[in-house]
Amino acid sequence: MALAFFFALLAQRVSFVGDELDAETLERMRERAVFLQEQMTLQWQHVENVGQSWMGIRAFLSSVLPYWKVYSLLERMREVFLRDEEKQQEKQQEQEEKQKEVEKEDLFFADLLWPVESHQSNCRLVHFLLSGVIDFFQYTLADTFYPVPERAIGVGSAYEDWSPPENEPVYCLLVPLMAPRGHVFHLDLGTPGVLPSRNSRIRVDLECTCGREQQMRMKCFLHTAWRKLGNQRPSLLHELCTGSYLDTEKTARWFQALIEDAWKRLRFPKPYRLNAQARRRSCRLRLTDFDQTVYLVNILFGVQQDNTDIYLNSQEIQVGSVPSTTWPQTCAVAEAKFFQHVASHAEESNFYVRHMQVAAYIRAGLHFSPYELKTVLMHLLTAIPLESWKGRYFLLRVDDIVRYLRCCVEEKRLNHFFIGNEDVPAEIILPQEFRASQPLNLFQHLVQDPGRQEQALQEVEELQDRLASLLIYGK
Repeated sequence: MALAFFFALLAQRVSFVGDELDAETLERMRERAVFLQEQMTLQWQHVENVGQSWMGIRAFLSSVLPYWKVYSLLERMREVFLRDEEKQQEKQQEQEEKQKEVEKEDLFFADLLWPVESHQSNCRLVHFLLSGVIDFFQYTLADTFYPVPERAIGVGSAYEDWSPPENEPVYCLLVPLMAPRGHVFHLDLGTPGVLPSRNSRIRVDLECTCGREQQMRMKCFLHTAWRKLGNQRPSLLHELCTGSYLDTEKTARWFQALIEDAWKRLRFPKPYRLNAQARRRSCRLRLTDFDQTVYLVNILFGVQQDNTDIYLNSQEIQVGSVPSTTWPQTCAVAEAKFFQHVASHAEESNFYVRHMQVAAYIRAGLHFSPYELKTVLMHLLTAIPLESWKGRYFLLRVDDIVRYLRCCVEEKRLNHFFIGNEDVPAEIILPQEFRASQPLNLFQHLVQDPGRQEQALQEVEELQDRLASLLIYGK
């Protein structure tokens, strides 16, 4: 009865963690076993004191038997638990070894074959420096009638981290512009139904500020006689516009002058030197740090379309033939947001980088644009589960990119990723016309010119040969 009560109590006292005892419980069991062994020793000493009579031995055995049974049981339980713990450790060790094998496999197929040179630390540095400049602009331009720059958005291959290693990265930043007080930006999207618009413009209208003059610290441009404006500075229309439309070239020159002035006033650390280079529709900066590392920065300007991820921007899409008042639509911010979305849902945040780097490398000298290859990659990222893009699947996914491209060339059709595509993640905010439109064919030129399709097929063959050479010879 006493033993039954003891085991019931023991069952209540033992604490389990998962399927095995914790360290504290094992220690208590060990202490209990030591105690029982001490009790047995005391009983033996008692027998020696009272003599070796048969009655004494019988009394001793009767008294020591419960202790012996409990001690024996505890020792067995301890052996079982220790053996189970050893098995768990062996199992964990096997899993770790398998994981190491997988990592070695991933490393061989991805990292060793195509080492990734990440530019993310440089991207953060460039963004940090320019953010300080833009914060200064927001303060100094608050009481003017110039556009107000907002926080820059990193776009393009460097910020997406797939710039080919042999190319010097260009850190591209899109600076959104907000209309100043007393002004409104109206987006003229050009030819209806043509997406993305290439001939869109930004019309600048004056806004009535009557009744809000004290709050806005200005006199109404619309309803105040010119002579009564006094010392109030001219409106944006007189500075950065051609007619009623915002001018990209005037905006670029204005921003470049602001950058140079701000760099002097903010007194950045001496090792960082700035050289602003004139561009027609953008601002090109050349930053040099203390160890003579050069960072090429290209600043574009944009105006957000409603509250979407689509912007009208100053990027030049046709050299020399685009009017300075043209602001083409760009999906650059939507693309950056898409890759951020993919990274947030994957185990490895930059897994797609190797695939895009390889694709960009093997296309060198061919007519396929990086944007076409990136479009192929974005389509595949939504079609193939993200867990199937791990390092061990590297070769298969790179081969999928080339095969998908071949199919598109054969069918003379590569759909734009953001126009008429139902698979675009809901987190990407697009204008209604983008989602409701028919898919845009990026290979329309192959339909119009069959000869170009034949050339494209030959270049796909060249891509496959280059990929095979890269896999076999590493170059």
